[in-house]
Amino acid sequence: MSRVASAAASMGVDVDQLNAQLSTIISVTRQAPESVGTALRSIYARMGQLKVEGEDEFGVSLGQYTEDMKKMGIEILDQEGNMREMGNVIEDVAAKWGDWTQAQKIAAAQAMAGTR
Repeated sequence: MSRVASAAASMGVDVDQLNAQLSTIISVTRQAPESVGTALRSIYARMGQLKVEGEDEFGVSLGQYTEDMKKMGIEILDQEGNMREMGNVIEDVAAKWGDWTQAQKIAAAQAMAGTR
């Protein structure tokens, strides 16, 4: 929790959502809590760096990311064009995850977390 709490808060993820995300990921992957916290921190940091105009250090823009996720049924922006709270976006991904093919899961993971 300590590895990801501040990044989660800055992206609009409340404590209950963060606890649920950590618990679920740890139980499914059997990864160490520290590794899961670091992974979530990386995802939140990446999301915070995406820009509407221009690109992040990996050549990804918010427009590209939004487009990629929309193809999989995940809305990143609200109706006013603002970025939705990341906790809600991740909950949307979790709700669809079980129905996606392996290729879709990989695409979503790469879109959210990059390829590092």
